[in-house]
Order: sequence, then C-alpha cells, then structure tokens
Amino acid sequence: MELNNYVPKALIDLVYNDLSHKLDSKYHYHNLHHTKRVINSAEEIGNHYNLSRDDWRDLLTACLLHDYGFIKSHLEHEEIGSKISKEILPGYYFSDDHIETISSLILITKVAEKPSNLLESIIRDADLEYIGSDDFEKISEYLKKEWLECGVVDNETQFYKTQYEFLLSHNFYTAYMQEKGREQKIKNIIYAKKVIESH
Repeated sequence: MELNNYVPKALIDLVYNDLSHKLDSKYHYHNLHHTKRVINSAEEIGNHYNLSRDDWRDLLTACLLHDYGFIKSHLEHEEIGSKISKEILPGYYFSDDHIETISSLILITKVAEKPSNLLESIIRDADLEYIGSDDFEKISEYLKKEWLECGVVDNETQFYKTQYEFLLSHNFYTAYMQEKGREQKIKNIIYAKKVIESH
C-alpha cells in the first residue's frame, strides 16, 4: 500500500512541505511525523478490510489532511482542516462527493465524535494507534510538552491526570486494533497511573 498510488503526489508534497515549514515549533506532537504515522497506521488497519480504490483514496487523503489545520491554529483544527480540504481538493480533481467524505473523516477525528462506519473507525484508530503501542511513553512526553506550551494544561500533574482519564475512556473501534492494541494499552494505562502517583 503506497500513499502515492491513491493520492496525487502534488497534494502530498504540498501538505508535507507546509507541515515541515509552516507549523509553529510548539507542536511537538501534532506535526509531520504524526501525520506520517497516522497514514502508515491507516494502511496497516485498512489492509485487514476489503476497501475499494475509492475508499483508500478518501481514507488516505483524510489522514494526510486530518491535522493540516494546525498550520493555522490548534484550536478547532479539525474544522479548519475540513474547510481547507474543501477549498483545495477541487484543484486535485476530487469530486464533490469525495470531498464531502474526506471532510467528514477529518471531523470524526475530534475526540468527542463517535465513528459510524468502517472508514471513520479506521481513521479514528489510526489517529490514536499509539495508545496501544510500546511508543506510548515517548509520544506521551511530546504531547505533554505541546500541551504545556499551548496552554492546554497548566502543569505536568494536570496533563498526567487528563491523560489517564482519557486512556480509561478510550476505545478502539476496529476489530483489528481492539485485538492488536489490547495488551499494550493495558500496560500503558498501568504506566499512566504510576506516573500520576509519582507526581
């Protein structure tokens, strides 16, 4: 599975370039590295399902653009990303129907949203795949740094409490990630609890 097989190279280049050069340096987690990880995770999850060519294009384009709004702000970044996608995608020969699907997939990555179909479930799981991975501790530190610099939390203790509560309420939505991430996620919850206790 190659992003280039489904998404126009010029669009990939534009987004990668902007995420490399236009992002504020305080985004230690939401950056090009994260976007690439989400694309790779979506490819891995999607390979376990029978996706059509159109499904792949919509899914991977949405993954590419899901945090593109950060080039303007971390506040309401999903809405910003959705709006930008509607402005730029016609220039890459995406039809109105596909643009609408891609826009909805970007918006479903908002934490409060619940996916209602397979593509929405895949992008949600791909976006938070690290919760069930052994990179969790390292990635959590990047997110903490970002949230402190952006004023999302006031101090480390608040971050660790918020993170722990989020882990307890979090669900993977695809059968693939429920299975793959289960054991490591339990370990990560135990780790997150220990961190709170040591603060």
